[in-house]
Amino acid sequence: MIRMVILPISVVLLAASGYLHAAKNPKDDADGCYPGLGDYIRRVCSSSGATLTRFSACSYTCEKKEINVPSSWTERNLPDGLPCGRCRECCGGRCTRIQFNLQNPLTLKSCAK
Repeated sequence: MIRMVILPISVVLLAASGYLHAAKNPKDDADGCYPGLGDYIRRVCSSSGATLTRFSACSYTCEKKEINVPSSWTERNLPDGLPCGRCRECCGGRCTRIQFNLQNPLTLKSCAK
């Protein structure tokens, strides 16, 4: 009886432990969008003495840590018009739905200028 209880519990614990370390680092997330993008963004952050701490579909965050000074974060947006999902584009750091001009020919109203 005890073995029957311990085995399922250990399987659940092993399965759950995989989820604890499943998160990628921001560089890997950016590279998943486009190979080399993570290195580029990391260089942008490090040029100001900061490190890449977050990557999302349309923005990334650099954190600057200094001794005896509170950390500071800078969020930078990826270019407007960059695709960020199915029928979506980056606009002002947010992934927004593409707007169409439903005329002949079909055109887009993009936020990119």
